[in-house]
Amino acid sequence: MSSTKSFESKGDSCPACQHDELLLTPSPYAAEVGFRPPNHGGAATKRKGSKDNDAVSPKSFPAPLVLPGDELALDPQYPPQSLRSWQRDQDRNIVTPERNVIYVAAPPSIDSDVDFIDSWMHPNLPERTKNKVPNQSTEVSSSPPDTKDIIDYISAFYHPLPVRFLPSPLTFTAWDSTSPKPKPSSTSRSSKRKRNPPPSFIAVRTSTELVRIRTRPCPDSLFSFQLNLDDLLDVAISILPSDAYALLLLVSHDLYESDDDVFVCGRAYGGSRVAVVSSTRYNPILDDIHHVDRTHAWPASHCKNYVEACCSAVAPLSLKTGTSINKTRSQGLNPSSPILLSSSPAPPRFPLQLALHRHITNPLSPSLLYLIRLSLTSAHELGHCFGLDHCVYYACCMQGSASLAEDARQPPYLCPVCEEKVLLATGADRKERMRRLREVCGRWGWSGFEGWLEGMLA
Repeated sequence: MSSTKSFESKGDSCPACQHDELLLTPSPYAAEVGFRPPNHGGAATKRKGSKDNDAVSPKSFPAPLVLPGDELALDPQYPPQSLRSWQRDQDRNIVTPERNVIYVAAPPSIDSDVDFIDSWMHPNLPERTKNKVPNQSTEVSSSPPDTKDIIDYISAFYHPLPVRFLPSPLTFTAWDSTSPKPKPSSTSRSSKRKRNPPPSFIAVRTSTELVRIRTRPCPDSLFSFQLNLDDLLDVAISILPSDAYALLLLVSHDLYESDDDVFVCGRAYGGSRVAVVSSTRYNPILDDIHHVDRTHAWPASHCKNYVEACCSAVAPLSLKTGTSINKTRSQGLNPSSPILLSSSPAPPRFPLQLALHRHITNPLSPSLLYLIRLSLTSAHELGHCFGLDHCVYYACCMQGSASLAEDARQPPYLCPVCEEKVLLATGADRKERMRRLREVCGRWGWSGFEGWLEGMLA
């Protein structure tokens, strides 16, 4: 599975900010919105009948940042899911010898009847972004990552479960063969060309049926049209093999779920063991449009100066609302006494320091960045199929995300609470799982995560 693939590093360096200090506690804004991390993170990983785990070091597992606009800033009361509550969940699906395979379905091919939807996969870029990624890189990656590489990553992340291609291919086709195909109408040279409106529905052809897929114009016009996520999840449910623990359907079109959505990147029906993830919005060429600060993507997202700048750009909540801050909920989150970690010891000693050092000295190419983003979201959505809820204990790849900018700031690793759930679900050995992930990082050239894993395995 792409065992010899490497990605040349031609991404950003970080000349403007050296990230001298790393913030390991929530941002000052967390206290403003009333977010308080659960104070029993060690106990949250306690297995039934076992002794309490040792305290978890923030030098390996920092707290969630909670910056303005982040998911936890919008919903600071989101309830935590401890290991015990996960174990007690009666609706959680159990991995069994008869149902243990994770299937990955490649993006559906496109039938000639609907070849016009090929153009829906390509962003309608402003003129200034057509030849370069503004303020980020002169290299452009516009082709979605290879499904083989996603399988490579998922195989390590959910080791030792088998991860396989879905054997039956999927195809986008017409829902109603009598509907006219959108194309220029017959006109004279002097008249304006008119196109038939695109259909409100297309279909996915599986090995047994046609499933209707709703379409709509893209609200922000970054893509021409979008596909309905719920309909694609119905496709995933209909094709779930009998030996599947879960199925991930990848798509190369932009998605929406409800009428209020501008776009969505993915969703899982955890109880049904299916997930759908779109690659479109993760293309690095769109970073400027989505306000993604690549210089402060993980692990540089914990840069103290960056966090302070994000918080200072927003007026205090008490000034916005005219009310006093809830002192009780903010207890223990004094912004004047954060836990900091120097980013430049010689040599780096802690996992986060190692990750940042590699991140700065070995920047990622856009093509690798694209692959990493899609891999992380795929792993996150599959986590819901294992019964994992959004994490509030630590910075963790199972955190909820309110934006692509926040998405880029979140780490690739599972925190101790979420990791323990996955280890129990899959039967994996913790260090062997980390070694498998480190091998993938080494093949890809993902040196930041590789450094973090090396620090954890030391």
